[in-house]
Amino acid sequence: MITLAFLSGTENIPLHAITQWRSELSAADQQRIALMKGEPRKTEFVVARTLLQTLARNRLGVSAEVVSAVDTAPRLLTADGRSIACSISHSNKAILVGINTVGSIGVDVEHHRPRSVAKVVQRYFWPEGQTYFGNCNEAEGRAWFYRQWCIREALVKYQGDGNLFQLLGRPLNLSSGTIGLISQNNTRTVAVISSGGVRPELCFPKLDQNGQWEFSPLSPETDLAELTPLPNQ
Repeated sequence: MITLAFLSGTENIPLHAITQWRSELSAADQQRIALMKGEPRKTEFVVARTLLQTLARNRLGVSAEVVSAVDTAPRLLTADGRSIACSISHSNKAILVGINTVGSIGVDVEHHRPRSVAKVVQRYFWPEGQTYFGNCNEAEGRAWFYRQWCIREALVKYQGDGNLFQLLGRPLNLSSGTIGLISQNNTRTVAVISSGGVRPELCFPKLDQNGQWEFSPLSPETDLAELTPLPNQ
């Protein structure tokens, strides 16, 4: 099973809930939080960890702890000792988490920032990609840029290593059995790379009146479409 949860923002989560979730994290995670700068970064870390564990309970029926070392991909370690592939991304309060019980996974979410993407394309992207970008209008070019950036960020996490800028310098080439999917609106792009021959499901979490996560199918509030294969361009 491959399941993902996308949370569009953390601003509506009660502070007492975040404080409670933070107190329940492992000692290793507590140490990592202590080294972080800025409350928004700490909040995203706490919510992402909690959301991933809750997704595992809700969709897989397992209790698991998120374990990871610095600069290594996280894993879900279940109570019976199983290790399950997972991935986490956050951008501008949006959070995306994914779990794959049948293979590997890498996810990425990017908020579309008001920056000059043309300079990045000209410096790092492969020649044919630069040509394609040059023929797009501003809106098309920005959407295309974030699709290419996001899917490669997800690929770096999927592989567990790799250099993003090296990947931007050549056309995307996924190995057999690996799929890349995209969902995009006017402000955000979501990408997932996975293996295992199973199509990922995309869920949308929200807190109920008791402060418990609920997961639902596509949410009109996010304006995100279903995950679809990355276009050739």
